[in-house]
Amino acid sequence: MIKMSQSARHFVETGFPGIRACAVWAENGEGADFFEFKAGARFPLHDHEGPEQLLVLSGRIRSDDLVLTAGDYLMMGPGEVHEVEALEDSVFFSPHKGGVVLIADRKSFT
Repeated sequence: MIKMSQSARHFVETGFPGIRACAVWAENGEGADFFEFKAGARFPLHDHEGPEQLLVLSGRIRSDDLVLTAGDYLMMGPGEVHEVEALEDSVFFSPHKGGVVLIADRKSFT
């Protein structure tokens, strides 16, 4: 069992301006993270090695043509190339299997 209270979340810089992450767990290529995006922050065009889910907790984000607000859920699989932009300060939760592949340089990271 894994429990993480909101007060226990420790966000770290990701190297992408305005985006911080808090890992909940990671094991054998699977994991779950919280992400904070400042308004205007953008995660570049990317793909996933396995399914990724997003549950927006606060704010508004855009994934390509879809705008998601608090309470909205989205699931994407491998081959669904997209970018993510915060339309306002936002927090979302993202369970995933496998890493992310940036399209510009085809680097993979988890």
